[in-house]
Amino acid sequence: MYYSKVEIHLGRLQENFRQLKAFFPRQTLAPVIKTDAYGHGILPCAHALEAAGATHLCVYSIDEAAQLRADGVKARIFTLGGVLFPEEIPAATELENTTISVWRCETIRALSEYASVRHKCLEVHLKIDTGMSRLGFFPAEVPEVVKWMTSLSGVKLKGAFTHLASADVPESEHCFVQYERFKQAIAALPADATEIHIDASPGLMRGVGLEFPYARPGIITYGYGHSQFHPELRLQPVMEYKSRLASIKLVSAGETVSYGGRYAIVDQPQRLGVVPVGYGYGYDRRFGELGAPVLVHGKRVPIRGRVCMGMFMVDLTQVPEARIGDEVVLLGYQGDECIGVEELTNLLHTTQHEPLCNIGKEPNRIYLEN
Repeated sequence: MYYSKVEIHLGRLQENFRQLKAFFPRQTLAPVIKTDAYGHGILPCAHALEAAGATHLCVYSIDEAAQLRADGVKARIFTLGGVLFPEEIPAATELENTTISVWRCETIRALSEYASVRHKCLEVHLKIDTGMSRLGFFPAEVPEVVKWMTSLSGVKLKGAFTHLASADVPESEHCFVQYERFKQAIAALPADATEIHIDASPGLMRGVGLEFPYARPGIITYGYGHSQFHPELRLQPVMEYKSRLASIKLVSAGETVSYGGRYAIVDQPQRLGVVPVGYGYGYDRRFGELGAPVLVHGKRVPIRGRVCMGMFMVDLTQVPEARIGDEVVLLGYQGDECIGVEELTNLLHTTQHEPLCNIGKEPNRIYLEN
């Protein structure tokens, strides 16, 4: 039996995508559903986005692309990570309507040889490292690589892309440096390599490279990361995390709470509730000591003491009406109040993706259509 649940609102996901399509009408949007759609579930999200009009989807790995195809997803797939290791080449060659990103000459050669023997031609995107220092050819390498690739059989260069490292940092101008490097690099592409993309969510929000025909909205598709730049967008958070009160008791002053006794009750007794969720289910252990709130009866109540593996304690002193079995919202809406992922992210000093991916590991994930 599950004591908590993660609700994924697929209707909100679809409406978010429709809003983004209307907001960026000149670009073909390829929503990113890598890493289990940031904890939201890759297969349900893929089908929901396809039903909402998405003609392209972005994944990270060959395995993710194969998973989509096996489940009947028809949209064109961009694999952003491409082939990381040689043993992935056979599976990559079997994928239909899928573009493989390439960023290493040895891999390009191996793909060419494997596909040619089987009378196939793989469509590929050149990954260019303009300042992320991760995967990709450096801009100065691109002309020679492109010239060499055009002599190969079994691979067809369809376009190129890069990834902006600091577009989500408002005071950083590094994204514009990367943009200029990218423009110089793609000048070496053949005329028919037209599938060009530079923007993930932060780049779209900053308006960098909107002249390129494709974009890869990720976190904004799930309702996060837009308000800083475009508050006029009415994107809705897709994920909510809910549990119930399993215990309530009055704990005397002078007692400590949870492991390590880091929180002490002083002056007067506190009415403590136990929530059967912990770091073993994706709820970060640090939230207790960082003062993360949860919602009970539409009121914000603080966590007391460290979050345990499978439960944590909350102070219900200001919610005398709370009873065992009442709903507790860890992420999402209750009444007029909301716990947003931005709030949790600010406490952890991390990216919004991290708590979503972690919370998405909750085994009881429920999908809501409307």
